[in-house]
Amino acid sequence: MFRHTVISDGILTALNNYDGQVYGFGRGLSATTVSAPDTAIEVGKSFTITGTVTDQSPALKDTPAIADEDMSAWMEYKFMQKPIPSDAQGVPVSIDAIDPNGNWIHIGDTTSDMSGVYGMTWKPEVPGLYNIMATFAGSESYGSSYASTYMTAIEAPAPEATPEPSPAPQTDTYIIGSAIAIIAVVVIIGVLILRKK
Repeated sequence: MFRHTVISDGILTALNNYDGQVYGFGRGLSATTVSAPDTAIEVGKSFTITGTVTDQSPALKDTPAIADEDMSAWMEYKFMQKPIPSDAQGVPVSIDAIDPNGNWIHIGDTTSDMSGVYGMTWKPEVPGLYNIMATFAGSESYGSSYASTYMTAIEAPAPEATPEPSPAPQTDTYIIGSAIAIIAVVVIIGVLILRKK
């Protein structure tokens, strides 16, 4: 399909016999975003870090960044009217944080999907302000990029003390005792009256 290839300044250019256009092949720019909740999260409770990794090359600006092994099928979809690949993968993203004490934490590694979006669940362990960073280290197709954001973790509120159940009022006991005494007196009087007869 491609003929008359030339390499200049690290860019491979070639004539495409399929559509008659000249294409340049090289590492494109990428852009990474990251977001965390704007509201404070309680220490020990999970939340989701999300973001995107996109292609910033002029012909495909703001489209998803795609894994090297899926790039041929992706380019055919984008430029040659071929079907969209159903199983294309995104690119690897490293999620890290600096905690309120200045300690570096590697939260984990994830991969963006075919729409360029990634996500990871995490829970902070100490209260304070965290700097959360997402880094795409680059690939054969894209240069590297990173982004950072901030989130706050707070202490969980102290559990409310469960009130002790109050004892039953003593009036119930007095009423029951009085009723028994009255019944006993009536029975005794009834027995005495029957004996006199």
